[in-house]
Amino acid sequence: MADAQGLIADLDDDLAESGEDIVLRRVVGTLPNTVNVDVTVRAVVRSYQPDELINGITQTESLVIISPTQIATAQWPGGELPSSTVANPSLPRKGDKAVIAGRVRNIEVAQPFVVEGELVRIEMRVLG
Repeated sequence: MADAQGLIADLDDDLAESGEDIVLRRVVGTLPNTVNVDVTVRAVVRSYQPDELINGITQTESLVIISPTQIATAQWPGGELPSSTVANPSLPRKGDKAVIAGRVRNIEVAQPFVVEGELVRIEMRVLG
C-alpha cells in the first residue's frame, strides 16, 4: 500500500488531468453580516449511478471527490479553531456550499479518508 503522501500526490495528479475547478464556500457570520469564505479546488464531479441510489441518495445529488491539498495550502476557512463538535474545521461539512459550473450546491455529507493519520481524500455528496 502506498504511503499517505504518495496517495495525495497520485490524487492531485489525477485531478489535475481529469478534474475541474470548483469553489468550496463556507458562509460565516449572521445575517445581515455574512461573509463567504471561498477556496478553489480541483474536483471530480459525477452523478450517482442507478445502483448507488440507496440510503436516501437521489438522482439530484452528485459525488464530488477532492484532495486536501488546496484546502491546506489556502488554510481554508481560516480563523476557526477546533471545537468539541468539529474536530477539523478545514473539512467541508453539511451547510457548506460547492459552486460547480457556476451553480451553488449544498454539501450534504463530507467523508474524509485518512491513511497513516493523514487526510488523503475527501468525498462529498452535494445536492441542488
